[in-house]
Amino acid sequence: MTTRDGRWAVVAAYPARIRRKHGAELVDTLMEMAGPGRRPTRGEKVLLVIDGLRERFRPPVRRPLALAAAILALLVGGALGAACGSWLGTFGYGALPDGDALAKRVLSSTAGGSTSDFYLNAGEGLAAGTDVRAAVESARQKLAAEGWRTGPIKTGDGSDGVLANVHFAAETRDAHLDVYAYPDADGDPYIDIAGWPQRPHAYLPLTIIGAVLGLLAGWLTGVALAHRIRAARRPVMSRLLSVLGLILVIPSAAGFVASLVRYLTIADPLGTGELVHTHGFAFGPTIDLLRAIDMGEGRLLTPSDFQQLPIWGFGLIAIAAIAARRTREDHEAVAPASADGR
Repeated sequence: MTTRDGRWAVVAAYPARIRRKHGAELVDTLMEMAGPGRRPTRGEKVLLVIDGLRERFRPPVRRPLALAAAILALLVGGALGAACGSWLGTFGYGALPDGDALAKRVLSSTAGGSTSDFYLNAGEGLAAGTDVRAAVESARQKLAAEGWRTGPIKTGDGSDGVLANVHFAAETRDAHLDVYAYPDADGDPYIDIAGWPQRPHAYLPLTIIGAVLGLLAGWLTGVALAHRIRAARRPVMSRLLSVLGLILVIPSAAGFVASLVRYLTIADPLGTGELVHTHGFAFGPTIDLLRAIDMGEGRLLTPSDFQQLPIWGFGLIAIAAIAARRTREDHEAVAPASADGR
């Protein structure tokens, strides 16, 4: 449905449900606005485009459940967009140093360690009676000599649920380290280094942009699905599938948002499990969040379980949209196609 003066291109701003019923009328309205013998002006076309976009954002009237579903779709879309944006931000992570080499330089020649894409671990047991504060100070001086910015040495008495310890933090532009020494770790002193990449400057802007785009897409999708189900001949099944799909998606969306907030706000995490995309794209809670709310891995659902729930949830929502699709006979019964629109 395209003409040389672009009338149907303007009408394309309206959602399909309105184009099917009133497409020819909208074109007639545009021509009437222009007046006899002249083409519509750009301003007149813009007015129709704005009106069409407004219709795309308008949920069904006097349908509180449809409005609630659209709001949930808005929130889920924002969470999913933030997940996409923050995942793109992880591509700016810097490289971590080799954990084994760092352990031998900073701790001792017998210490060992390892490094993956996002984690660094190193440590060694200390001899009984070792002054752990002196061991930590020695590690701090060696890191400072290598160019690390080191923080002050602090003491933990174990009241926060962590073993009594002496610790400090060190960082470069690319990496953050936590060095902890425990006077009594299963009966012996132990010193441990845990490290992860620094959050790049682009991480937060990409997350915000993704969240905004996700909110927009979520609302538009929720409104479109609500109108589609409302117009369906048998809407009950589509409604049930949509509700069930949202129920499956919401826990992962909420868990991801809570984990993302922790990652963005916690100044000194005690573990490396705060990173939200450690094994590729993630849309669910981190293991550290589950532990923080006393839902340790395996008690109810694991992080991998939360990754699977949205797949089933979005699948059910897609099936609901397909089930609510009108047949060709339905379209012809509601709005017979005009000769100009064929």
